[in-house]
Amino acid sequence: MVQSKALEAGAEDFQVVENKFEILKEPATLESVHKKMEATGTKLESAVLASLPAITVPPATGAAIGAIKQLIAALEEHDDVKEVISNAEFPEEMKAA
Repeated sequence: MVQSKALEAGAEDFQVVENKFEILKEPATLESVHKKMEATGTKLESAVLASLPAITVPPATGAAIGAIKQLIAALEEHDDVKEVISNAEFPEEMKAA
């Protein structure tokens, strides 16, 4: 139901991530898709611009996965860092860790 509403509103892609819906669209049309979705009676938790990697890369080894996660954690803890974006593609069982 939500997926069809999103696609009708102009979404390019729709997916479920961590029990939430993500609607993907070009940045320039974010507001129009947001307004069309709310006009259908669908209440959106948020509508934000996000950077997504064009290409993802799986780490070569378990040690690389640990090092990347450690780097990301250190960057996220830094006061001057607002958001950390990575193109590392972690195996499903490692994403929550």
